[in-house]
Amino acid sequence: MLHLLLGRAGSGKTTYLRNLLKETPVTRQPILLVPEQGSFQNERAMLRLLGPKDAQRVWVLSFSRLADRAFRTYGGVAGRRLDDGGRSIFMSLALEQVKDQLDFYRKSAEDTELVRLLLEEAAELKMCGIHPKDLSDAAEIPASPLSSTLRQKAKELALIFAAYDALVAQSYVDPLDDLTRLKALLEEHAFFKNCVVALDSFQSFTVQEYQILASMLEQADEVYVSLCVDQLDDPERGMGLFSLVRHTGNTLIRMAKERGVKVAAPELLEPGKRFRSKGLSALEANVFRTTRRASCPASGAVLYEAKDLYDEAEYVAATIRNLVMERGYRYRDFAVIVRTPEQYRGILDVALEHRNIPYFMDKPQAIDAEPLMRLVLSAFQVVRSGFASGDVFTFLKTGLVGLSTEQISELENYTYLWNLSGRKWKEEWTDHPQGFAEEWTDHDQQQLESLNQNRRTIVEPLLRFSKRVVEVDGEGMALAVYRLLSDLQAAEHLKALAGRLAANGRTELAERQLRLWDILMAILDQSALVLKGCCLQYTRYAELLRLVILANDIASIPEGLDEVTVGAADRIRTEEPKVVFLLGATQGDFPLSPSANCVFSNGERRELIALGLPLNDTLEGIAVQERFLAYAAMSAASERLYISFPAAGIEGEPKHASPIVTESLAILQDLPVYTPYSIPQTWMTNAEQPAFALAAQNWNDNTPLSATMRKLFTERREYEARIAALDRAAKKRVVTFADERKAQKLFGVNMNVSATQIETFYLCRFQYFCRYGLRAKERRTAEMDALEYGSLMHYLLEHLFRDTGAQKLHAMKQQELKEEIGSLLEQYLETRLGGMQNKTPRFTYLFARLSEAALVIVAHIAEELCQSRFEPVDFELPIGGDGIPPLAIPLSDGGMVSINGKVDRVDLFDRDGVQYLRVVDYKTGKKEFKLSDVIYGVNMQMLIYLATLSENAEARYGGKLAPAGILYVPASRPNLSAARDVSKEKIQREEAKKLRMNGLLIDDPDILTAMEPDAAGTYIPVVLKNGVPARRDSVVSPREMNAILRRVRDLAASMAEELHRGHLAAVPLKGDTDACNWCPYFAVCCREQEDTARQMNKWDRDAVIAELTEREEEPDGPKLDPQPAGRH
Repeated sequence: MLHLLLGRAGSGKTTYLRNLLKETPVTRQPILLVPEQGSFQNERAMLRLLGPKDAQRVWVLSFSRLADRAFRTYGGVAGRRLDDGGRSIFMSLALEQVKDQLDFYRKSAEDTELVRLLLEEAAELKMCGIHPKDLSDAAEIPASPLSSTLRQKAKELALIFAAYDALVAQSYVDPLDDLTRLKALLEEHAFFKNCVVALDSFQSFTVQEYQILASMLEQADEVYVSLCVDQLDDPERGMGLFSLVRHTGNTLIRMAKERGVKVAAPELLEPGKRFRSKGLSALEANVFRTTRRASCPASGAVLYEAKDLYDEAEYVAATIRNLVMERGYRYRDFAVIVRTPEQYRGILDVALEHRNIPYFMDKPQAIDAEPLMRLVLSAFQVVRSGFASGDVFTFLKTGLVGLSTEQISELENYTYLWNLSGRKWKEEWTDHPQGFAEEWTDHDQQQLESLNQNRRTIVEPLLRFSKRVVEVDGEGMALAVYRLLSDLQAAEHLKALAGRLAANGRTELAERQLRLWDILMAILDQSALVLKGCCLQYTRYAELLRLVILANDIASIPEGLDEVTVGAADRIRTEEPKVVFLLGATQGDFPLSPSANCVFSNGERRELIALGLPLNDTLEGIAVQERFLAYAAMSAASERLYISFPAAGIEGEPKHASPIVTESLAILQDLPVYTPYSIPQTWMTNAEQPAFALAAQNWNDNTPLSATMRKLFTERREYEARIAALDRAAKKRVVTFADERKAQKLFGVNMNVSATQIETFYLCRFQYFCRYGLRAKERRTAEMDALEYGSLMHYLLEHLFRDTGAQKLHAMKQQELKEEIGSLLEQYLETRLGGMQNKTPRFTYLFARLSEAALVIVAHIAEELCQSRFEPVDFELPIGGDGIPPLAIPLSDGGMVSINGKVDRVDLFDRDGVQYLRVVDYKTGKKEFKLSDVIYGVNMQMLIYLATLSENAEARYGGKLAPAGILYVPASRPNLSAARDVSKEKIQREEAKKLRMNGLLIDDPDILTAMEPDAAGTYIPVVLKNGVPARRDSVVSPREMNAILRRVRDLAASMAEELHRGHLAAVPLKGDTDACNWCPYFAVCCREQEDTARQMNKWDRDAVIAELTEREEEPDGPKLDPQPAGRH
């Protein structure tokens, strides 16, 4: 007999059925049939109700477990069972098999997305009892009403699915056919004889399930079906909230009558038994109804309008913890229901964990990104790409190849340095580990040997793997993968990884890694069986393997007895929760807008249904199901319901409240609507992490709450370091070493620095700390970049003007000079760059162009020196070491700073026994000297060298020395734009103008004319008119020059003393020079755009001189952020 148990949500249907099964006589077998996701919770509930012994009498089954039990009883278990991965392989093979017969699907036959859609449609057709022949017959009906496109699709789909079924049937059993097989089995055996069967929590059934129910009705003594509905009549004609359930009830009655099975009068349960508040009862009774009763007070329900998903998750977690702490709830009393859990992954779980809330989240996770799977897939990609470095490092960074993180980093740095990829991995590496370098130390040789050893460790197994996957079948491919794993000892490395994870308290992740090995072995076994004898390219096998891996996931089962249940509205099965949180109640999200992303469009589905094919619902039917899911979620709580909706999505897009919210507001009077601004701040601070976050946000506020929070955390020793950092950030305090002695130990009491280091310090102290304190340097490639071009030009100019001389160079013909330059370039290439071997085409091209550029530069410099009375006396002169003694400056704290470096060229001019020094620097960049830069501590390198030589070079040059100035010589060929008809002479004049030197010289006509006899400004940045400079931007008096050099010394001393004090704040220089541009340390300096910076101002020449000469007289020395009145 068929018994229908009717009742709306919360009327006690589940309790009724459980008690009924409890009272079943021992002569009858009680069976509880529930949806797949509900079997675990129902088993646990029956255990609590009946006890461990009697609970074993009741079979708690889902349809799949029912089939398994029947097969084990009567036979049918034999045969290899197909999983989702195997289906993906067979569907892909089926497409390949019939590809030539396809028209509509031919272009996308190799698309993995088509495979996914076809598998979904195949599953639907099986559940609906539709065979491939049914589709082809529908397409062949004479004068068929189907559109031509649909007819073609139906024909091709029938062809594909028939091929798929034939391939599967050869060696596998598809679990999707289990219910069809079970139907045949039930026709031969009375499985349900003497059984009392109760079906609970179903709203509808598939065609396959109805076929099982038919046998159940015929064989069982009693069949009870609970339906969430209060009547079977459907006045809304399929569009009402309960229309789907009513259709199910009427279908069951019709089936029973057709089989001569008695049908008892439906039993209607009283509504509202679940609810402890009138508000929740009113919601259940009125939501999504065409007619409503009078509105009811909003007891037991709350609305929360969140700023975004993060705020929504924080509110949920905070409310759960508050209710547990203040109202005595247990965590198992809560259920969190969302429509699409993927939106909240990494958000909701983090919020719960921050408050130490135990939870179970039903979240099957994809495995394609797991290290073991990435290892196998990337191995195929390495072979496919011919050892492209990106693919090799994807393979390496799985951590399962036996190399440490440091070894992998060394390999990556070396390949980055020399731009190695492809076949270079298969060859012995010979290039210098430090890049372009002349000398090989023992350490360099050892490092290169270690790099080659590590290269061989990974390349040799991959080379063997690449040979094993050529011209073999699927079984051979699977064996090749297994042998690769064995060669790499991947199993041992995976166990070690799991051990490290477990030791760090991540036991779930550790167990997951070990489970993945079993999954991969099963995948390889299945692919070997399915593709045995099928010879295919390794690229094809890799694609099939990827499909199988994508089709697999890892799910978990509830582990605790007291935890919050989090799940999707269509999957979650809660055990009468007292409190429910319904998240994401926004338009299109919950209820979810129907999607037509499937093989058949909504219109095509209607056409096929009209022909009698019992496909699943159209979009309208899905919309009805979505409303029912929302109704069930809103009716799940017995005591409290919290509905929340974010005002903005994950990417900031605006969101609007869904009918769940509008219906609730219409039904419940004065329903409270909270926002982040209407709830007290303390609501969110009921756990350590969120409390500390709030304390940080309000650290500077002068409120009782802030004071309380500060006191709370400052008294806890474990927060000392975080409090110190927070206090420093909140009050914008300068970053310093807490102990100056540590700063002195890091930088040295007696410091040896370069002029570049001093400039870096004044650009940004934190940048100096990173580069020279921590020695964290950005990576460089060994290529002809700006730095390497500069080194080459310095080498070229040094050797030409030191060994040949300006006079001979100036006298050379162009071809002769070009050959001289070419010879030196070849020499540099061989001694410094390791020859042309292994160089990139770009390097070869750029190197070839150097000769033309150098020809112009050398000719111009030779011409300038020939007309000048200043004579070059030193090239690449070292300061410090074996060269000129460094500039040593005593510090007020007892230390010493010595400045080392190398001067590109030193020129001398003798006047009345005084040797005038001219320091020359070759600049391949766009260097322009501005005296105002010195005020800020930058652009001082040449002035430092000039001061050093003036003080320490008398022994080298003899006699009295005096500074003549500094000059920057352009050492790169200028880029000119000119019309086609411009004369060659004009181009040469423009080129000469671009090659004019810039710098700072003393205002002495004799000295200036010694540099350029007519002082016309052709070579030097000064033009004399009547013996007086026309502009004074590039000249200073001897007294002013001496003041500037003293200022440079003071700045160097100030830098050293500041470092000794440990002052390392990220206060960058901004203006014409921006220290933050191209800074490699921006990711760690934590500086905000609005934070303090040292602003460079515009200065006129006289204001600069006044500033420099005044500052040298101040007793406290120079300040780092001058505010002079002379700026503008």
